[in-house]
Amino acid sequence: MEVLAPAGSMDSLKAAVAAGADAVYLGYTAFSARAGAGNFDRQQLQEAVRFCHLRGVRVHAAFNTLIKDTELPDALQVLRILAEAHVDALLIQDLGILRMVRHCLPDMAVHASTQMAIHNATGAKWCLRKGMRRVVLARECSLDEITACCKVPIEIEVFVHGAQCVAVSGECLFSSMLGERSGNRGRCAQPCRLSYTLNGAEGKWLSPRDVCLRDDLPALQRAGVASLKIEGRLKPPAYVAGVTHAYAQAARAAEQNRFQPMDDAEKRKLAQLFNRGFMRGYAFGVEDAAFISPDGNTHRGIPVGRVTAARGRSASVLFECRIGSGDELKLTGTQEPVYMTWREAPVEPGNTVSVPCKKENPLRVGSNVVRLTDAVLTEHLEAIPPKLLKARAKLEAIPGSPLMLTLSSAALSVTRCGAAVETAQKAALSEDDILRQLKKTGDTAFSLESAEIHTENAFVPVSAINALRREAFSALEEALLAEKEKEPAFGFADLDPKLPASGAPNLFLFRDEKQLFLMPNGFLPVWQPEDWRMEALDCQMPQLPEGVWLHLPMTCEESTLQSLRQFTARWERKLGGLLLGSVGQLGLEWPVPVAAGPGIPVMNRMAAAQLLEDGCSFVTASQELSGSELQLLMRDNPPIVVWAYGRTQMMLLHHCPARTRLGLTQGHSECRLCDLNSKDSLRSVVLTDRKNVTFPMTRQRLPEGCVVQLFNSVPTDLCSQIEKKGWPVLYSLIDEYDLSAGEAATSGHWRRPVE
Repeated sequence: MEVLAPAGSMDSLKAAVAAGADAVYLGYTAFSARAGAGNFDRQQLQEAVRFCHLRGVRVHAAFNTLIKDTELPDALQVLRILAEAHVDALLIQDLGILRMVRHCLPDMAVHASTQMAIHNATGAKWCLRKGMRRVVLARECSLDEITACCKVPIEIEVFVHGAQCVAVSGECLFSSMLGERSGNRGRCAQPCRLSYTLNGAEGKWLSPRDVCLRDDLPALQRAGVASLKIEGRLKPPAYVAGVTHAYAQAARAAEQNRFQPMDDAEKRKLAQLFNRGFMRGYAFGVEDAAFISPDGNTHRGIPVGRVTAARGRSASVLFECRIGSGDELKLTGTQEPVYMTWREAPVEPGNTVSVPCKKENPLRVGSNVVRLTDAVLTEHLEAIPPKLLKARAKLEAIPGSPLMLTLSSAALSVTRCGAAVETAQKAALSEDDILRQLKKTGDTAFSLESAEIHTENAFVPVSAINALRREAFSALEEALLAEKEKEPAFGFADLDPKLPASGAPNLFLFRDEKQLFLMPNGFLPVWQPEDWRMEALDCQMPQLPEGVWLHLPMTCEESTLQSLRQFTARWERKLGGLLLGSVGQLGLEWPVPVAAGPGIPVMNRMAAAQLLEDGCSFVTASQELSGSELQLLMRDNPPIVVWAYGRTQMMLLHHCPARTRLGLTQGHSECRLCDLNSKDSLRSVVLTDRKNVTFPMTRQRLPEGCVVQLFNSVPTDLCSQIEKKGWPVLYSLIDEYDLSAGEAATSGHWRRPVE
């Protein structure tokens, strides 16, 4: 299994390589889903790829943001830069970029980013059909779903360590709608990490713990996972080195049938580097309260002692493990934590010391002291020696013949010659003198494994040996790179594809047939039910009008998707078509027409062309486009629908906040709180932020358990603006919260372009 490490900077990249990464993933300065990371400009990118390739490490470039039409020329230029830098693969989300890459760089390896929301085997099959080499699965996949995806002949990559997005991958508009910082464009402000009130209880109800699958690698290996992805492009080099080393060692042990679970020392080391509380993720059955950390959203550190006395502006702390100079500590305060950096002499376990405080009596007796940063551990991890290739040398220094040096590494060999060697007039050059110079490999990718030296009473200036050594090692590096890096064939891409001028229908998205009386004349009814269990669907279908469309869920397990395929065939004569919830659903042959719904965001005409070529009757414009950006997308009346009215779904959650508030960690799939109209059910709660703004939630009951839709506090209303344009529109009433007379609305991004 490949260990894939994050590289937000050159220092982190070198740390990952030194720690044993098989591959790294990084971002260029544009179009990367972690705009806050250091990322790499053109020169840095070339240096990074060269550094990795010389050491046998692959480089994956994250090109996984949604692109606006006006940005397509720049995106094309970035693709050229990435190709010319010889990156090994591109991670992409935008379907327009997929189309562009397939036209421009047909030989480039493409990986479906987790933002593409591929969460079942049908989606993996679609990616395979589109020529992609790998799928980074959505984080919500169970081990059974991962195993099923691994049976598709495509590489499967899963996240194994680090922070988790709380929303279904690629389906979050929370940061975008609140402040124009789009997570789909690498600018997420992480409102999910803030405190909210839920039924009177305040907590961080949308803030997940960190995943740690270090002990689950054998299960992922048996499933057939190809790549183990570590989160952390915003983390420092020490974190990258420590986590990468732990997973690289464990992965190699698993492959050699000598795997061992973590001991206490390794657990403490990983927790010390960074943790919000560890959990095993959806892959290994974590649910609801076990997934969320409502009492904290930052690094917890590890406990190292406790306060035994507090008086005046000092406190006594009994330390239970060694504390060194430079360690960063956090002490629980009476009102807020006290942070400090230990500057005194090291403290051994069992010793009690006095700790100064800036305020009077800020600490509680008996409260914990945690260490956030271990200075010794950080120094150790940052000093891991670089990964070097073993080289063999053969040098001939025979008077009357040219000085000759041959270097070999693996199956490659290069020879370089210098000036003719002279006979020594005094002391001849010894083999030890030559060997001492050959070992000076400097900042090359090599260490000298062995040397064969032939000399006979020769005189050679040391400077000549050094110059020849530098020339030969440089030539060996170039030979290794030439073997790995072929010049890319860059083809033509039409950035403004001709779209059909057939228009699209007006859509009325409803949850319950009782809402149909609100549907305007000439609209196409699209049903998105609350209950997706087959008996419930079959029971409701007779009450719906002929020609009704069905909006498929944005996420579901493979068994549910196959059941929906059978349901569609059963009601083929009544159904007018399907509004697909995610792009992977194109991996099935459906018996009725299909179109791309809001879960398949279209931000540019290239993406629209890709979906229309794949058989969609029409597509849905991204809600993150401004009015002027929509004007470009909608030129010449293409078959694209624009969201005009309704509450925007800002998140789709796999955990239930209501169950989380109750502390429930099991029984998600069998839960009946909403069915029984319990006072503790999701139907009874809203999420309220610090400004007293409320966000309603609605469940979607899937056979495998509920997912939760979190909606904007007010509806988006663009009816008056769009009516003047004559564009096909979508009205949505699926949130169950009707707009009452005089209630406020938002114009969304109509005048507020996202970053």
